[in-house]
Amino acid sequence: MILQEGTLQFDFAGAIDAFKFDEQARTLATYHGLSHCMKAVDFVVEYNDHYLFVEIKNPQDPNRYGSEQDKSALIKNLTTKFRDTFLYRWAENKLDKPVRYQCLVELDNAQTLYLMNQLKNQLPTDKQPTRWQRPLAHLCAVANRATWNITFPNIQVSRVAGGAA
Repeated sequence: MILQEGTLQFDFAGAIDAFKFDEQARTLATYHGLSHCMKAVDFVVEYNDHYLFVEIKNPQDPNRYGSEQDKSALIKNLTTKFRDTFLYRWAENKLDKPVRYQCLVELDNAQTLYLMNQLKNQLPTDKQPTRWQRPLAHLCAVANRATWNITFPNIQVSRVAGGAA
């Protein structure tokens, strides 16, 4: 299944279903209708054994997230998008499989590693309260386009000409 966000095209090979979760067109069945109060990841993808939430951040200015305050805001945004999407899908009774969260952020390798470590602190994947019966996310990862196809070989991303920004 192929989905596009801006000029980036994703091939979710082997997916059962894949759709744009932050859909803005009210007439489409995938429009979630709560964008006035809830954030949404870009894509929700269903595989046989898990759901995948995908968020893409492709800033026009590569220095946009240079300061600690900017990085903090980005981490908060990525966290909120996951949590709101998780809550929305939970309310739909659509979380009967483990959830993975993968973010593509067009920053350098050091910045994406920093973001991943900070995001894992906000969305615990390995350190959970003992009372929890299951984790929020079974995987939380951040990659840039240069490392995405290596890190996630089953989900190829490519740049296409003339994509919507």
